[in-house]
Amino acid sequence: MNRIILLILIFAIGNSSYSQRTVGLISYKPWKVFEGYNLIYPHNQSDVFLLNNCGEIVHKWEGEDDTRPGNTAYILENGNLVKTSRSSNFMGDPIWAGGGGATVEIRSWENELLWSYTLNNDTARLHHDIAILPNGNIAMIAWELKTEEEAIEAGRNPDLIADGEVWSEMIMEVKPQTDEVVWVWKAWDHLIQDYDETKANFGIIGDKT
Repeated sequence: MNRIILLILIFAIGNSSYSQRTVGLISYKPWKVFEGYNLIYPHNQSDVFLLNNCGEIVHKWEGEDDTRPGNTAYILENGNLVKTSRSSNFMGDPIWAGGGGATVEIRSWENELLWSYTLNNDTARLHHDIAILPNGNIAMIAWELKTEEEAIEAGRNPDLIADGEVWSEMIMEVKPQTDEVVWVWKAWDHLIQDYDETKANFGIIGDKT
């Protein structure tokens, strides 16, 4: 009986240890890593962390409790942080899928909000990633909502229009100093299709370059 109890106790302890989440460095192979720091923006929480190669937190930018990553963060040479975020509650958003975003922020090393830009409405929403351009502007990728009528006019097969709408892609270049959208590229303007020959964009898809 004592042996059975001991085995049960060992199994319970081992199972408990296995189920606990590990916090910190799991593996470190110095000969395989670059010198420097690692910027980490874990999902389903709001903070951005700067870690050294030993897994120690060098710096942290605390986010609002009701926000989540939207979905990337970058650190600039001057130490400022450029981060994306969205509300933790997306039930009311007309455009939503995994990777949804909403807001781009620039924050100082001390986490002071220096600039903010939001695109999240009935027709467009930021998502997934941004890029800091050499001129200081920020390129942002966004969904653009198209109606069923617009999709059919563009040669879409009506049987392939889910929920009466289509999300297209666009890339925007925003100037932080003025909030001005200085350039936009829309995938919708470059479509070619071989379904409906009555449309202007009908053609041979393989010939598109």
